Amino acid sequence: MEETKPPFTSEIMDEVMPQRFRMPPVIQYSGSGDPSEHVESYRSWIQIQLATDAMLCRAFSLTLSGSTRSWYRQLKPKSIGSFAELSRLFLTQFITSKKSRKPTTHLFTLKQGNKESLKDFIARFNKEALLMDDYNDKMALSTMFSGLKEGKFVFSIEKNPPTTLAKLISRAQKYTNAEFSNSRKNVQVAEQSSKEKRPRNEEPQSSSKKPDDQASRNR
Repeated sequence: MEETKPPFTSEIMDEVMPQRFRMPPVIQYSGSGDPSEHVESYRSWIQIQLATDAMLCRAFSLTLSGSTRSWYRQLKPKSIGSFAELSRLFLTQFITSKKSRKPTTHLFTLKQGNKESLKDFIARFNKEALLMDDYNDKMALSTMFSGLKEGKFVFSIEKNPPTTLAKLISRAQKYTNAEFSNSRKNVQVAEQSSKEKRPRNEEPQSSSKKPDDQASRNR
């Protein structure tokens, strides 16, 4: 089988890869799933090693398999001079596998259910926020706040509104933890009160013989 020539320029191929370089544990991409997620995961892992742009380019093919590997081998030799260019071609090629995104206004439709806990609502909100097209922290903050049901927590943040979504989530977690702690205390108090109200069992009869029985034996 004829060896495939790399698609990178001489500048990229001439850079010496350091001996300390190790490939991160990124799952190989075969064409199914969101290609942008794969690129970001790869970029995040490999930049921990202070990788240069050349290292990003040359190691990327090791994360490909199946149809994506075949696509890489068909790239024109010496046609790519940066990882930005490589990732753009990659995303364009496999754009049909990209997850469908939702408009940011979708967050306004999320409302906390009457029986839905604060913890569950935040988890559901964050999951939906990841699917937004143009995620904006300020909009996410306002939409989450508008989706909360009326209660003690909403009253507390109205008095001292958080400035970021992270601060709102942090306060919500502290609130749910305190709520859980108070709930446990109430249960313990109720159990203790129930024990105190429970009638005591009658004292067991003495194991000593009855006086009448003893008297009849002495006859």
